[in-house]
Amino acid sequence: MMRKLPLIKIKDGKRHYLKITGNQKAQHYILMTTFLMLTLTGFPLKFHYYDWAKPVIDFFGGLPVTRILHRIAGVTMCGLFFYHWYYLFKNIWQYYAGPARRTGTFSWKELGLFVYYSPMCPRAKDGKDIADFVKFALFISDDRPKHERFHWREKFDYWAVFWGIPVLGITGLFLWFPVWAASFLPGWAINISYIAHSDEAMLAVSVIFIWHMYNAHINYDKFPVSPLFITGYLPEDLMKHEYYVEWARINKIVEKDSSYLLDIDAQKEAQKLEDAEKLEIIRGQISFLQENEKSEKGDK
Repeated sequence: MMRKLPLIKIKDGKRHYLKITGNQKAQHYILMTTFLMLTLTGFPLKFHYYDWAKPVIDFFGGLPVTRILHRIAGVTMCGLFFYHWYYLFKNIWQYYAGPARRTGTFSWKELGLFVYYSPMCPRAKDGKDIADFVKFALFISDDRPKHERFHWREKFDYWAVFWGIPVLGITGLFLWFPVWAASFLPGWAINISYIAHSDEAMLAVSVIFIWHMYNAHINYDKFPVSPLFITGYLPEDLMKHEYYVEWARINKIVEKDSSYLLDIDAQKEAQKLEDAEKLEIIRGQISFLQENEKSEKGDK
């Protein structure tokens, strides 16, 4: 029986390997959309004294509307942040804690190992991969680091969100409701919130548009755009080149259980044969009825 998400898809004779699920893609879309909206509305508010800011604010419908859009995007991003925490704990329960408790084999040590070896958890191997990358980049070694499902650069992007959103969310809340915040915070804390909010936003934009965009899309082996955020899959050559350990792991799983493999080409061929059989039946039926009509006319 075919799984919901096959680990390997064969299309046009080429293998494509699963890297992110549909749920993870949806979370990325929401994060990407809210981030862009926060950037487009936040920068004109911060730099309102520059000539370019007014046309942007006018485009969004004026200053009040721009502020509302900025806050809606911020609340949505914070909501996604809390949902992601739920998503993490749900996966812990669904894939380890729940089955282990039902089978009476739960142990805290094994739970710790499950978390430690989860795809986005920083591990000692990441430190080794960084050292190996530096050696490779400086021509000290000819061997590239062999990455797992997510390498250290992607983990940096991922964990940056866990300090970025709380800083932006809390300071943004104080700036949204300054009177409420001043009821339990000193006045200078509101001023610091403004500095922290805008500076953290500047840092986030710099990291996303330089660091993340280069690693995810502009890198020479992915240029001009990686299909990952659209399909959730990577072509075999890129998967093997950049995520060798994950490529080998998936191949091993598929060798043991072929239901994790979806051959789209074979499905298309099977569909063609099925369609040809249907057409043959229909055309045979039409031909039979035509012959029958002719014979009836001949009898008359």
